[in-house]
Amino acid sequence: MSDRADGPAGEQASEVRHRTANTLQLLATLARMRGQKAADAEIRRQMIWMAEAIGALGALERRRTLEGIDFAGYIEEMAPVWSRRQAGQAVEVLVRLDPVFVRDQAASTLALILNELMANALTHGLEDGAAGRIDIDLREFGDRARLSVNDRGPGLPADRSEPRERFGLWLARSLTAQVRGDLSLLPAPTGGLTAQLDFPL
Repeated sequence: MSDRADGPAGEQASEVRHRTANTLQLLATLARMRGQKAADAEIRRQMIWMAEAIGALGALERRRTLEGIDFAGYIEEMAPVWSRRQAGQAVEVLVRLDPVFVRDQAASTLALILNELMANALTHGLEDGAAGRIDIDLREFGDRARLSVNDRGPGLPADRSEPRERFGLWLARSLTAQVRGDLSLLPAPTGGLTAQLDFPL
């Protein structure tokens, strides 16, 4: 189905979405530039994080259709962005996607959750200096969907009393509650970690 309704009203809505996406991308660029110039390493890291989150929301805005948000299309668009995120390290991001559309109210939250899961996989799920691979799967099961991010890193720690979870995963878990989903960290078939999010459509 087209992302544009017939007539002037549909064209106006499409133009608003386009302007909103461009504005968010501009804000992401400004945040990234400010972060790169920051003298303090923590401020730099936080500004880059903010730039990535805003950029993700900008890309999502372009995927709005009459059926809802084309979340599979969003992931497909973001995959090459994530593959370039680790400077100096080759990362292959492979996707297997069902044509999943999500509710407008949940789409932004899901995009931020996925952004955090990918950041975690890129930070902890790659071997230093080596080419890496991350797989993203999106599957639909009736009125629910499952999103999985699989890396090839060290996986879950042997001592489960100190799980590999910092701010990013804590934020992802907090956001998961907003979409009435369930987030699990599991051993990946690839030998690393699988972050698996089940959520209603």
